[in-house]
Amino acid sequence: MIQPELRGEREFTLEHNDGGEMTRRQIIRRAAAVVAAVGISDLLATNAQAAEGRDTPKDTTMHTQSDSTHSATPHSVSAGKASPHRLTPVSIRQVAIDDEFWSPKLKIWRDVTIGDCFTKFENDRGGAINNFDLVRDGKTGRHAGPPWYDGLIYEMIRGAADFLAAHPDPALEARLDGYIARIVAAQAVDPSGYLNTWTQSMLPQTQRWGMNGGDDRYQHDVYNAGMMIEAGVHYYRATGKTALLEAATRMANLMCDTIGPPPKANVVPGHSGPEEALVKLCLLYRDGQDARRSVSVPIDPQRYLELAEFFIDARGHYEGRTGHNKSFEAYGQDHVPLTQQQTLEGHAVRATLFCTGIAAAAHVNDRADYLAATRRFWNSLDRHKLYISGAAGAISGDEKLGPDYFLPNDGYMETCAAVGVGFFNHNMNLLFGDALYVDELERALYNAALGGVELSGNRYYYQNPLVGEGLRRWEWHGCPCCPPMFLKMMGALPEYIYAQEPGAVYVNLFVGSRATLIVHNTKIRLQQTTRYPWAGEVKIAVEPEQSAEFDLFVRIPSWCQGTASPDDLYQPVSHPVKDAVTLKINGRSVGKLEMTRGYARLRRRWKAGDVVELSMGMPVRQIKAHPAVEADHSLVAIMRGPLLYCVEAADNPQGIRNLVVPPDASFTTEFRSELLGGVAVVRGRVRACNAEAGLIRIDRAELTAVPFYASANREPCSMRVWLPANSDRAVPAAPATHSRASA
Repeated sequence: MIQPELRGEREFTLEHNDGGEMTRRQIIRRAAAVVAAVGISDLLATNAQAAEGRDTPKDTTMHTQSDSTHSATPHSVSAGKASPHRLTPVSIRQVAIDDEFWSPKLKIWRDVTIGDCFTKFENDRGGAINNFDLVRDGKTGRHAGPPWYDGLIYEMIRGAADFLAAHPDPALEARLDGYIARIVAAQAVDPSGYLNTWTQSMLPQTQRWGMNGGDDRYQHDVYNAGMMIEAGVHYYRATGKTALLEAATRMANLMCDTIGPPPKANVVPGHSGPEEALVKLCLLYRDGQDARRSVSVPIDPQRYLELAEFFIDARGHYEGRTGHNKSFEAYGQDHVPLTQQQTLEGHAVRATLFCTGIAAAAHVNDRADYLAATRRFWNSLDRHKLYISGAAGAISGDEKLGPDYFLPNDGYMETCAAVGVGFFNHNMNLLFGDALYVDELERALYNAALGGVELSGNRYYYQNPLVGEGLRRWEWHGCPCCPPMFLKMMGALPEYIYAQEPGAVYVNLFVGSRATLIVHNTKIRLQQTTRYPWAGEVKIAVEPEQSAEFDLFVRIPSWCQGTASPDDLYQPVSHPVKDAVTLKINGRSVGKLEMTRGYARLRRRWKAGDVVELSMGMPVRQIKAHPAVEADHSLVAIMRGPLLYCVEAADNPQGIRNLVVPPDASFTTEFRSELLGGVAVVRGRVRACNAEAGLIRIDRAELTAVPFYASANREPCSMRVWLPANSDRAVPAAPATHSRASA
């Protein structure tokens, strides 16, 4: 039932945010949303108030903020006061990556990981792909793997599609076409377009979508459908082929016919993801005439957006639900309505994908409650619940986020959640145009997410702890959800590098690449050259076909402005080096940087041959956690550039638990091409706590650290990220395990 305390809390007017009148369709849509949210009696009261001219209460967290200009000092961290500043990503097809760090990895994932995952899915417990054949052939009573395997196959197709868009591969495309043909054949069995192999094979058909005693938390019907929609959109963008897109559109049409405000069914996803997928489908058809002409099924972009909104707005409203459990509770962000959810709670992957969907919808509908929710949830996650690696989810039970500042170093930290953190921050950057969100995307990308796959490309992590003994990645898992999510993120990497708005281009990530885009009807080519993240020098060649005036915004990362995170959760032990960032245009220093939303703004008339040079100092930094993070009291972590480092026993045979990193520790860096695919190794002059003859002795010692993402790629051994800053937190080593370092 709708909770009594909701009544009267919100008023609605028939006006847009910009003050213009609403169309008849928008009025109907808003009214339907209100009916679902607060009941028909409240709608009538609200309309009466509107007729009397009462104002809609303002969102107290919304404040207008103009673009500011300042020198390169630490970027403001207040996500609660930002107004929307929408950006458009430069698409995968417009960007070609040619990068010392990323290109070899992308090749391994393209040549090894995609095929490895598909082959393992084909052979897992009878074959996940075979589930579609069982439905096609009308066979029931058996199913390979858990109910969400349909969704994982769709996620694999989405990730592989993005790799295809960047690097055409006829063999991979043919393989995907074969899978898609089997999916389409299975869907054709049901004239309505419904397809969920678990539900069709194992449950009464009255329990579709988790209704009538079903349970979508376990069934994943809505999630699977959303992942089909996402795969259809991405595969169409990569290949122009419509078979999967048509199947996905049929599924979306069925959901729109079945689910929504009364008299339709009150169903919300048992696992988030469909919210963003429906927004993508809306935008594909709304903005793409070719897509509209290419399919032979009815399409209605507005309905797809409205269903995404319903999936968000119906949280915490249980009236009319018929599932086994009326609510997914905080686990599924369903404990109270959206406007009452003040902190981000529940299953970490569901939570981050929920946020991703809200941000995607807000980019289109500009709803104040969505904008406020994205900022609220981002602040809750980033300031209180995020690991230094970009991982999220401290508690193994329910794979969920913990209370504020509860961040044990042996916590859960699922790879999927790190990917969700990246997706959320990418959408926040596109919504608010603020570099602080790219800082957090970069944190997850280079650390927790990147570590999800072994360097060989065929072994995987489900969890990414910051401390452990004998850690090894697995060949496959009973719930292999992380490899598809990993491939989704890495396949989309080209789209994260650049963004634009009318009259401006944004450089978000420092990745060697070539990009082609249009600014003021002029074709612009950008070529970025860098050894990032090993070095802080970046060259950006700007090649307009003819001279053109536009803004070039270059992100200045928070880590080179003196913060390891754009908030107070993690901070450097020492102050930043002065003048750590310099910019030159054609060899001449820019001088004082004009900073706007975390970007250096370069406004000029650009001509062929112009070159921008960015130099960022990359000292080794000691990082401390907020005092409320009990797990990290008197501990420090080591970072350099965007990379988090760890110590492994493989490099420190004298032991790692006895190492002490005092504030005056000194560090050097050496690039070793033969180690772990080529990494910059950090060496430090530190201290070691040793025990001998019943006495504790503090000796000089040396430390060797490698990037966290590359850990557990050799023999199983001990690993730690957080190290004692004083001897009180160290574990003294016995005489047999230590030797005294020379002065």
